[in-house]
Amino acid sequence: MKRLFCIACFLATVFCVDAQKYYITNQYLYDLYLMNPAGAGFYKGCYEFSGYYQKQWFGMEQAPTTQVVSFQGPLTESLGIGTYFYNDRNGYYSEMGFQTSLSYEVMFSKKRKRTASLTFGMSINAEQSSVNQSELTDGALLDPILTGANESGWGFNANAGLLFKYNDYHAGFSVTNILPQNNPMYLNENEPALTSDIHIHAGTTFKVSDRDIYLEPLVMYRRNMLVDSKVDLSVKGFFPTPDPNLSFWGLISYRRTMDHNFGKSLGMGATAGIQISNFMVGLEYQAGLTGAQLDYGSAYQLILKYRICKDKSKRSIPCSERDRNKRNKAIRRLKL
Repeated sequence: MKRLFCIACFLATVFCVDAQKYYITNQYLYDLYLMNPAGAGFYKGCYEFSGYYQKQWFGMEQAPTTQVVSFQGPLTESLGIGTYFYNDRNGYYSEMGFQTSLSYEVMFSKKRKRTASLTFGMSINAEQSSVNQSELTDGALLDPILTGANESGWGFNANAGLLFKYNDYHAGFSVTNILPQNNPMYLNENEPALTSDIHIHAGTTFKVSDRDIYLEPLVMYRRNMLVDSKVDLSVKGFFPTPDPNLSFWGLISYRRTMDHNFGKSLGMGATAGIQISNFMVGLEYQAGLTGAQLDYGSAYQLILKYRICKDKSKRSIPCSERDRNKRNKAIRRLKL
């Protein structure tokens, strides 16, 4: 049974995962540039170091496991950078690689009641893929795609994106896999074509009136060029305490496919965490809502973040609030 499970993981990986690294881009809820390179250095007042550890299907050997480490922040007032390294294992298939993104912001307006800008982003990435087929066949080659030999190969690609900001609102567009497939593991004529994803997203951040609560709602539409489309709805919340160095935070998200007449629920996620000064930790629980996902159980993810702020403050308030305060101070100085 375990061998059949690993074969299924391998086949799913061959046909899907290499093209679209959703185990990384789905982390856009915590680091927007993982989905849209124009989001690199999104918060001008903070440098962020992040780590993600995700594990699915506890108690099952060779279950999907992913680790990601990330850094992003501003290089100048207009230029931002974001870089991540990752390692992913799915059955007897494994992949590791990195991506670097650069963004450049063009300011249209910078007034007290109106700031508007457009950011351009590009990223390059490289991955090393490998599969161990020796444990899949028992010496009998029952599937022509399984050769019984170990395979590996390097590939590279690029992504691009735009991000428009107006005051505390933002909307973006990005596309993945601009280049054709070049990993030798997937150049066989029987392999499916490498497809692109289109992402359209919009969100904002605001403080609840008369409450020390900050909310960040976000909606994202993803269209795979050959397969399917999905919509994500999410909201992140920050809840400071009387102690300026201590805050609680959380996130709720919902995903729905748009490929049926009335759509279909795919999954939900909830994250709860704590922030002490500039260190943040959270635990995410992902619940799949399809039949297959319910059978195999849910997934968990550990989120770690550490930020260094330009104002040298260690108060546990969102970076968006720091940026708003910095922007208002700069505009007041211009008026003087």
